[in-house]
Order: sequence, then structure tokens, then C-alpha cells
Amino acid sequence: MTKTRRWIAHSLVVTVIVILGAGPAAASGEVPLVDGEMWQATATPLKRAYLIGIANFLSAEYVFQKKNGFPPDSQSSTRVVYESIDDVTLDQSIARIDGWYEKNPEKNDTTVLEVIWLDMVEPNVQ
Repeated sequence: MTKTRRWIAHSLVVTVIVILGAGPAAASGEVPLVDGEMWQATATPLKRAYLIGIANFLSAEYVFQKKNGFPPDSQSSTRVVYESIDDVTLDQSIARIDGWYEKNPEKNDTTVLEVIWLDMVEPNVQ
């Protein structure tokens, strides 16, 4: 990845974190992971922005791996995630993540990325 692309990717992540309300932590050098408390306190347009950032990163990595040869299936989490959620829309993803936290209120410390894995990816892993 070129310096420019890394800078753009880093800027996108920082922007999303600031938008989601984690500005002070990001400014101190910490990059918090979005968990259930933060997710549930966030408006839908910002949830979409967060998922778009994840999708763009995942798509870029998938294309890179596809071009350069995927590692063996058991070692390519990118491929597993991408192919498991490729046909899921943003609104469907938001609904599923919201639903997971509603069904598991005691697990608000679970990150959104973990929820995506547990609810949307893992059930599709063979």
C-alpha cells in the first residue's frame, strides 16, 4: 500500500471514530473499537458510514488477495468474511447488528466486528 493510500485509509478510520464520538481517545493515540454501547448510541447514517469504511477496506484487501493469489482458505479470513457478507445490504447489516445487541443486552462490550463475525460470517463458514 502506498503512503498516500495508507494516509487516506488512516484518515477515514480517524474520521469515522471522531464521528462516532471517540474523538478524545483517538486524539490521544488510542483507537477504540466500536462496541455495543457506542453502536446503540449512534444514528443510522453514522452506522452506515462505519460499515462503508469496513466494506471499503475489506473490498480492497479482497481485490489485492484475488490479484496476488489467495492464501489457503483456512488462512484467508478476508475471503471468508467478504464472501459471507457480499450479498448483505448496509440496512440489513445494521438490522442484524442492532438485533444481536437487543438479544444480547449483557454483551454490550462485544465489538461490532465480533458481532459481524458471530452473526453474519461464522454461520456461513463450512
